[in-house]
Amino acid sequence: EGHEEIEFTSVTTCIAEFFEKFDKNTVAYKLVTTIPKYKGRTAEDLISEWDAAANYGTAVHKEIEDYIKLKKTPEIDRAIAGVDWLNKYLQKSDHELFTEVIVYSEELKIAGTVDLLVFDKTSKKYNILDWKTSKAIKTDSYKMKTGNRPETADLLDCKFNHYALQLSLYRYLLEKKNNLELDDQLIVHLDNNSVHGYIAPYLEDHIVSILKNY
Repeated sequence: EGHEEIEFTSVTTCIAEFFEKFDKNTVAYKLVTTIPKYKGRTAEDLISEWDAAANYGTAVHKEIEDYIKLKKTPEIDRAIAGVDWLNKYLQKSDHELFTEVIVYSEELKIAGTVDLLVFDKTSKKYNILDWKTSKAIKTDSYKMKTGNRPETADLLDCKFNHYALQLSLYRYLLEKKNNLELDDQLIVHLDNNSVHGYIAPYLEDHIVSILKNY
């Protein structure tokens, strides 16, 4: 109610505005024409592979969500691994789980969805968990490239920093708008053979400057 007239920008889109735009057509063409590993492939073929990976990631997310909400047993390998990891993670304390939590600010016209918000009943604090199925979560960038705006000029243009900013923005909105107390934000990387949880730094100062200038 009352949000019909507001056009929200997604958290992902907001963060992406502070880095060079990823043009998949240009990047795919460059890879197949200059990198030996992609020799003999077409740009279209590569883009199809990327799209399939994105769809796979969505399916994995859905299976983990269905397990948490409906206790439905996952079937995809990475979803099974994610659920196993989650159950071990939850053994550390008594928790309450909230999946696909929508966070937003009418004032800032920003909205996003937290994969999993975990309330620790002992510490009375929340943790953000974000599932990622990308091949690798790089912490360095090509030729040390950084963000292309003053607010992100000190951050390397890599997946880890993009994700850290996304989770920091979720945290900022949850703390400022919902008055929740947060502990950690975790990037949970579901790889082919393993699951790794990375604690992402809370980049609050960057978020404050991004929100002033986006």
